[in-house]
Amino acid sequence: MIGISFAEFFTMLLIIFLIYIAWLWQREIRRQKRNEWQLSNRQLFHCNTCHLSFIPKHPASLCRCPRCNTVCIRRRDSGETVVKSVRKK
Repeated sequence: MIGISFAEFFTMLLIIFLIYIAWLWQREIRRQKRNEWQLSNRQLFHCNTCHLSFIPKHPASLCRCPRCNTVCIRRRDSGETVVKSVRKK
């Protein structure tokens, strides 16, 4: 058996622990990038009655509000990104 002092053992343990933390960090960064999504005003509907903003399941220019069931018209603003966030599961 190879003789290791306590200082060498804890140094190796610290290095392994730091490598493991770095691996978990990189995995989390990759997961966040994969789950990012962007929303443009062309996809966003806004209900003037209940003030709910939503994305319909099927793209169309007219849609019914899921909350109050009134007819909503798609916004015709520029195609700039209005929301950039991470999906929550």
